[in-house]
Amino acid sequence: MFCQKCGQQVPDGSTFCTHCGASLAGGSVPTPTAAAPTSAPTSGPGLTQSMPPVTPAPQKPKSKAPIVIAVACAAVVLLGGGTVFALTVLNGSKSSGTQISVVDTGSSDEQDSSAKKKSDKSKSKESSSSDDEAVPEDESAYYGSGDSDDYLTDVHTYTNDMHPYSMSIPNRFEMEDTPNGSGARYEDPETGFVINLFGYVNVNDETAHEMFVDEDTSGKADLYTAEGDNWYVVSWREGDTIIYEKTIVTDSTIATAHLEYSTANRDMGSKIIDTLLPTFQVD
Repeated sequence: MFCQKCGQQVPDGSTFCTHCGASLAGGSVPTPTAAAPTSAPTSGPGLTQSMPPVTPAPQKPKSKAPIVIAVACAAVVLLGGGTVFALTVLNGSKSSGTQISVVDTGSSDEQDSSAKKKSDKSKSKESSSSDDEAVPEDESAYYGSGDSDDYLTDVHTYTNDMHPYSMSIPNRFEMEDTPNGSGARYEDPETGFVINLFGYVNVNDETAHEMFVDEDTSGKADLYTAEGDNWYVVSWREGDTIIYEKTIVTDSTIATAHLEYSTANRDMGSKIIDTLLPTFQVD
């Protein structure tokens, strides 16, 4: 018999088509007599037959060609965009008048030589700066800093021939005699420190106190005064110069030690006043 739906031959007595699964109840076409009986076994009258399993057709492997094409297209787009951007930048540079130049920095040996010269110049400046700091611009401040007190012990005694007074003077001080011989002027060539000694006869029988009272101290800055039995001191400052005078008065002689030094040599002045000025005496 044959299935009326798909036209395929099915075993006689089948309830369902073994090819398409359609119901054959009352709808099958009898098998022609000339046709040979089917050899397919039946499970018996009244039982339905199950459809044979259908094997799925094998699938072809997916091709990688679309992926390759997509990557190639993306690369073309990127290259095209980069080219357009580069042309735009170059055109912009040309339109703005900007010129791109390549500077020849020279060979590596020349660069090393230049770097060495710069380093030598830098070291030279540092050395010069160190030398400048070692000795201050004001040399008197440097030499009179009190680092060495040899001038306080390396001394000689000056004695005036006309008037009986004397004082210890540092040997490094250079002497200048006064024209009339009544005194002497000493100066330190390193610091400019001056010790000026002079004397004269006390013809008016003056006392130290009388002379001290008559001393003109008006308008003197940083004024300092002191008085003793036969002596008095007046000290003041004129700009950057300190003046210190000690006068000794006796019945026959009046003698004065005049010290003059810069404020930068204040320490040196204090040491000479404390150590050497006490040797200033009138016999």
